[in-house]
Amino acid sequence: MTGNFIFMSNIFEIRELGVCKKVQVEVKTAFTCYELKVGEEMQNLNLPLNYILFVSEGAVDLSCNEFKNRKFEAGEMVLMLRSSSVRAKVLKKAKLHVFYFDTFMSSCDRQLFKAYLPDVEKITYDFSPVPVPNAILQFLEQILCFQKDRVDCVHFNSLKHQEFFILLRHYCSKEDIVSLLAPLICRSLDFRTRVLDKYMLLENGRVSELADLVGMGRKTFDKRFREEFGTSPAKWMQEEKAKRLHIFLAEPGITISDAMDKFHFNSQAHFNRFCHQYFNASPGALIKRTDDINIY
Repeated sequence: MTGNFIFMSNIFEIRELGVCKKVQVEVKTAFTCYELKVGEEMQNLNLPLNYILFVSEGAVDLSCNEFKNRKFEAGEMVLMLRSSSVRAKVLKKAKLHVFYFDTFMSSCDRQLFKAYLPDVEKITYDFSPVPVPNAILQFLEQILCFQKDRVDCVHFNSLKHQEFFILLRHYCSKEDIVSLLAPLICRSLDFRTRVLDKYMLLENGRVSELADLVGMGRKTFDKRFREEFGTSPAKWMQEEKAKRLHIFLAEPGITISDAMDKFHFNSQAHFNRFCHQYFNASPGALIKRTDDINIY
C-alpha cells in the first residue's frame, strides 16, 4: 500500500470542548477542519457519531460500508452514519471540513425532515455526493476563523449545529436534502442504529446475542431485521464481518494472529475457510493484496 496510513480518529475523533464553569452541557456535536496531502489514507471501523464530510478543496476516494471507492471533489458533501466502516484516500491535496453530531438538536429540524419521509421512500440511497452551497462553504470557513481565535465551546458548537440545518433547508433543494439525509430521515433509523451499535459489542457473533443486546425476542428480532435489512441476521452478520475484516487487513503490519483475535476466529482452519468463502484467497494472500480483493 502506498501513501501514509492514518487511523481515522485524527479526523473523526470527538473533540474536547470547553463548557461554562457553572453549567455542564453534554452535547455531542462539533465542527473540525483538516488539510491533507496526496496519498494519505484513513480508516475507521466504527464511526462514533454521524458525520457530514465537506470537501472544500482537492479530492478524496471514499468507501463507506457497501459503497466502495466513490470519488468526492471540491464543492461536494456526503453523510456517513454512526457505526459505519469508513476508508478514505486523498487523491488530490485536500481541505476537509467535518461536522459530527448525535442527532438533530432542534425539534423543529426533526419534524421538518420527518416530513420528507415519503420522498425518501421513493429513492434508492446510493451514497452519492451532494453539492455544497456557497453559503454553507462560507459558513464553514467562518467557523474555522472563530476556532483559530479560540471561540470554540459546547454552546458555540450547539448553536452552529442548529444554524447549519437552517442553512441546509434554505440553500439546498429538497432533492439534495433527501439525497444527503435519507439514512437519518428513514423511519427505522432507531432500529438500524441499535443494531449497528450493538453489533460492535458482540463477543461470539451469535444472532441470539445480538437480539438480546438490541432488547428484542429472537422471533420478533428476526422478523424486524428481515423487513429492515432485506436479509437474515445471520447472513448480514457474516457479510458485515467480512467487510470489517477487509478494512482491518489493510492496516500496515497486521498479522494473521491479529485478525483472528480481533474477529474471534477460534482456529486457523476456520479463518482460512472464511477468507476463501468471502475473498477467494488465503489469509496470507489477502493481507498482501487486500486492495485488489472484492467482497462477494
